[in-house]
Amino acid sequence: MNKRCFFAVTFALVLTAVTGAQAFSVTYLDGTAELKAAQVWKALSIGDKVPADGSVRVSQNGSLELLRGKLKITILKDGVYDLAVLAKATDISGAGRIGSAIAQKLASLTTERSRSTQAAGVRAEEQGKAPVTWVDENDETREKVQALLDDKKFADALKVLDSAIQDSTDETEKAELTYLKGVAYYGSGETARAYKVLEQISPDPDTGWYSPYIILKSQVLVDTSNFKDALAILSPFITAFPTGEATQLAYLLAYYSQKGLGDQAFARAALDAGYKLDPSTDTAKLIDQQRKAP
Repeated sequence: MNKRCFFAVTFALVLTAVTGAQAFSVTYLDGTAELKAAQVWKALSIGDKVPADGSVRVSQNGSLELLRGKLKITILKDGVYDLAVLAKATDISGAGRIGSAIAQKLASLTTERSRSTQAAGVRAEEQGKAPVTWVDENDETREKVQALLDDKKFADALKVLDSAIQDSTDETEKAELTYLKGVAYYGSGETARAYKVLEQISPDPDTGWYSPYIILKSQVLVDTSNFKDALAILSPFITAFPTGEATQLAYLLAYYSQKGLGDQAFARAALDAGYKLDPSTDTAKLIDQQRKAP
């Protein structure tokens, strides 16, 4: 082998190694996902490699997750995407650092109604309309699932939930169990799957798990840089439920959304409003860390 041929082969090997190191792997897809190659769209499958500077197209109400080392790109909506742009914008809001902290609080969140709604409830009791207490035969399932979630045994929790959903004949109960599937998927790092199951349900604001549902869905949207969509959920929630720690979390996520959109003034206002609700909570401490950050 002459010197020129040797250098050519060596350069080709180095280029291949660099390209391979930069490529993303498809770890999840739903609907249709395609890679643009030589002006032609080629269907992607789980495990396929996608160049770091490639373009992908998602369609048929699809979603796609790509992984390269610790960098994950999650696409939740149909469209054409430049991976180099997405990689650069990943966690532009800085919210990725608090996802696990918020997830741990979901089980303890409660919803606090506005004063007018609370007053109406008091008047109802004064008129002799006692609150209804429901006997829930599935408390054991919920407790089992919550224990598994607390222990980070997400795969086991999903098995229990799939079985319970299949056995249930009550749509309201199925919706709550589906929400818990979203919690399990998010906890296991499967963001796209979490979003897909959360999109299947639309809980009534009076349900006990409405607040954590809103917070989790908003967190997923913030994680994936869908900031306007997150604000479209968070703003009405804050208006309807102006107090409580769930609302503080909503303000915190609104801050990250506004920051991601580049609106520093509104981002700062969200932090201040959330902190003032109750400076004594754990969420207030998270908010204060951002208020004091340079």
